[in-house]
Amino acid sequence: MSNEQNFWYGKRVLVTGGDGFLASHLIKKLVVLGACVTSTVRHARPVNTLRLISDDLEVETPVDIEHSDLLDFFALRRICDRHQIDTIFHLAASAIVSDAANSPMSTIENNVVGTLNILEVARINKIHRVVIASTDKSYGDHAHDNLEKLPYKEGYALRGLDVYSASKVCADILAQTYSYQFKLPVVVLRPCNIYGPADLNFSRLIPRTIMCLLSGLPPHINQGNASVLREYVYVDDVVQGYLLLAEKIPDIYGEHNQHMPKSGTETYGWAAFNLGSYQEKDTVDIAACANIRSVNDIVNMLRARIKDVEPVVKEKAANFIEIPDQYLDATKLQKLGFKPQVELEVGLDKTIEWYRKNFKHLIGLAQRYIIT
Repeated sequence: MSNEQNFWYGKRVLVTGGDGFLASHLIKKLVVLGACVTSTVRHARPVNTLRLISDDLEVETPVDIEHSDLLDFFALRRICDRHQIDTIFHLAASAIVSDAANSPMSTIENNVVGTLNILEVARINKIHRVVIASTDKSYGDHAHDNLEKLPYKEGYALRGLDVYSASKVCADILAQTYSYQFKLPVVVLRPCNIYGPADLNFSRLIPRTIMCLLSGLPPHINQGNASVLREYVYVDDVVQGYLLLAEKIPDIYGEHNQHMPKSGTETYGWAAFNLGSYQEKDTVDIAACANIRSVNDIVNMLRARIKDVEPVVKEKAANFIEIPDQYLDATKLQKLGFKPQVELEVGLDKTIEWYRKNFKHLIGLAQRYIIT
């Protein structure tokens, strides 16, 4: 692809939370596409995620790193001014669900106030494109709802009631508010469970189970959680979804915001997009949906590929809220041209290979999550 054909060549892009799992993969792709990338991080981590996934690049990934707290509005505005930012991908968040339950104040402050600062700077600076990371966890429990049945649709009520989910609901609604009231060109992306190489959040099922099995230890299943259904999407597909959605913002809003609904139920979730593999008609037969699997299925698929160690059932913490089955209707994003490319079986093989290769760098970080 020539530079003239590449939308991202020369774009001045800010990616917040640049040392995170998804952000690192997004930054790597943006750099390959020739974007001028600035990233905010709060502190230097002992294991740099971006460096772990950039070993195959001929030169170190050229990213301008700003050590900054997104709670500092004026520092954030100076960053956008200094780098002449035209696009923001806001991925920074307190994302470990168990930690959020134990630290509600800092989680809500980071996820809500940090997002508010991003939106306000984008409004003042007239940023051209803003993508806010939300999650399917924002929907909460719809498993037995007769009016808003699974799969989740963007106009459904957001019912996340644990601290992490509630904080993402607030950020999600704030982004929609800035879209609707201020006509800020912002979209909200709600992906299902993201997996793939370099996820260092070992409280999550797939990286934790892989590290358990590579260590010869039994994987963990939370009590009562074995049959819960989740939809999974490979990280490279999510990156493509983020880039596509940002590129399509002018088409979504239309000239002079002509496509934006004025009132009524059409406004509910209008700026939001589910990212997953299926449309509603596809989920009539869940058994045929390869990327929707129970916790037990995922554990057994990993056991078959790494080491057949019987899992142990762990009692859930008293403050842990388990959302029942979750999967998405991704029709809106698919109509824009999004189609995931990586099936779960293939994605798991790629993910396991990466953790094997980097096991010695990761085992110390994973230790507290894999011991029984």
